[in-house]
Amino acid sequence: MKPILLTETIKNKQMLDEWLNDHLFSKKQRHLLKMEKRIRVNHQIITHNIHLFKDDLLEINCAKEEQDDLEPIDLDLEILYEDDIVLVVNKPIHMIVHEDGNHPITLDQAVAGYFQKTDQICPIRHIHRLDKDTSGCILYCKQSYLQPYFDHAIKTKQIQRTYLAIVQGKINQAMTINKSIGKDRHANRFRISSNGIKAITHLKPLTYKKNKTLIECQLETGRTHQIRVHLAGINHPLIGDELYGTASPYRCMLHSYSLSFIHPLTHKKIKVICEMPKDMRLCMES
Repeated sequence: MKPILLTETIKNKQMLDEWLNDHLFSKKQRHLLKMEKRIRVNHQIITHNIHLFKDDLLEINCAKEEQDDLEPIDLDLEILYEDDIVLVVNKPIHMIVHEDGNHPITLDQAVAGYFQKTDQICPIRHIHRLDKDTSGCILYCKQSYLQPYFDHAIKTKQIQRTYLAIVQGKINQAMTINKSIGKDRHANRFRISSNGIKAITHLKPLTYKKNKTLIECQLETGRTHQIRVHLAGINHPLIGDELYGTASPYRCMLHSYSLSFIHPLTHKKIKVICEMPKDMRLCMES
């Protein structure tokens, strides 16, 4: 397997373990990196904690073949972006991301099938999730040594996600909804609650037709059902959202339109776009 090198020229004197810890490698990962001889300093293999000095060249080989015990399925996935580190796919509607015991097919299994077809031995690690009826961008990390980087990026809001949604009624202007979200008395529901967890959603109207508004949503936080709860809370529930709105012939009209992140190796910003699906375009015209 070809090396995947995380490289850095050291700026200040520090211990190797300090650098690894600052770059989110766990204690177990730090041990494995040394035992598997994945660390080089100035082209010399390092197997223990040493001092790093200014201008030292540090190289870490993150390439590792791993495979989860997950039954693959053969599904024609739309690949939005892929390199040696990440995979971004368009999640189909009516599909859950990971196994919950109630659904026979998951996106994780479809990704496992894609890796099998393309002769890639990679773990199945989704970095975030979407609800069953939400379509669009889902990010996977293909190298387990770099998963903590993406987990941290999600937690610290360094991965930006933009959604398209169709709501009931007319929204006239951009707004920010800053209302905490907590568990509802009813199972699987959430609600706006002063005792809940902080949740912030930014909204911008794009198109208004036939008492429906197409809006753009940007998440500053990532609470379960956040967009759905916030929109229902301002009396503009999503079309098709039977949990927080009313019955509809449409599925819940929510789509993960774009996703952007800083690549851990190149440090360049990657932005992936998944165009609005046909059913949402038809909904706006109906």
